[in-house]
Amino acid sequence: MSETNANVYDTVAPKMLEQYKKRIISDTHANAHNPQLINQAKFIISQNGFANELARNSMRLCHVYENSDWHSKLMDTLDIELIYANVDKMDGKMEEYTDNLVKELLRYFKNDFFKWTNAIPCSQCHDVDTQQLIRNERPNHEESKYECSGVEVYKCRRCHIETRFPRYNDPIKLLETRQGRCGEWCNVFTLILRSFGLEARYVWNKEDHVWCEYYSQYLKRWVHVDSCEASFDEPFIYAVNWNKKMSYCIAFNKDGVCDVSKRYILKNALPRDAISESDLWTVTAFLTTQLRDQMLGNEIYDLYNRDVREQLEWIEKKPSSTIENHNVPKGRQSGSAEWKSQRGENGK
Repeated sequence: MSETNANVYDTVAPKMLEQYKKRIISDTHANAHNPQLINQAKFIISQNGFANELARNSMRLCHVYENSDWHSKLMDTLDIELIYANVDKMDGKMEEYTDNLVKELLRYFKNDFFKWTNAIPCSQCHDVDTQQLIRNERPNHEESKYECSGVEVYKCRRCHIETRFPRYNDPIKLLETRQGRCGEWCNVFTLILRSFGLEARYVWNKEDHVWCEYYSQYLKRWVHVDSCEASFDEPFIYAVNWNKKMSYCIAFNKDGVCDVSKRYILKNALPRDAISESDLWTVTAFLTTQLRDQMLGNEIYDLYNRDVREQLEWIEKKPSSTIENHNVPKGRQSGSAEWKSQRGENGK
């Protein structure tokens, strides 16, 4: 390249990039208020049950964890000194500190803080093995105060006493109970990540599992995080190690709604027939532009570029990524053997 051409390039390129940036920002705002796009998305949501479920999930999952009062309450509940002391003991570059913090949060949450619940202990003899699930009920008035989705009622075969297990969705209430299954675990752990000021997404799988993603500034990408398994950056575990069959995995956070299925469904793919791919794109794009409309221009542009890099990551994924990781146990580690078998998550 001649010196003259190089000078022209140095002058023109930044101007073109600035114009491109302005267009991305302008298009985002325009799409958020485009009557045709809005009406199209709303029509799909009104006519398609799956789209409607995504829209309803977004109303909660894109906003609920952005509560500064909750962040303060949670930080007062955790053993912060222990967490940071353990992070300080870990090897790694300074740039990896936040990644190591997330790894320690996973360890602490699973081993020291939260409890997996196959069945609620008997309220009289406190035995779990004698408990039998006899029915599911609606929450009572007190339970309803804490976003209770339903109640499992167990009966002790020894005492004949009934004990209720409310399935709370209020993460602050769960800080008191500190027990549950994957829904409760992911709910609280997402709040933990946000309370530490970390970027996090709640990932919902149509086949009844949920987990988190955390954006690593060190790795420059979204990282899979499953608190039930204390799993960090192991997106293959569901389809490969668990042998789980899946169709849709959708991520929700304050910045958007994204179909992340390609990161996780490496094999055992179920038919994606709940909604057309074009309608799914329309709905997720609509929900995302609505969330980003009030953001500053630079933030919109940075998020757009992050989205593009994520999509390129899936295109460039090598077939070797589907190979089972022998360092990770086969089958799900959390939950009873019977429960895992019923869900098709035992690796068989």
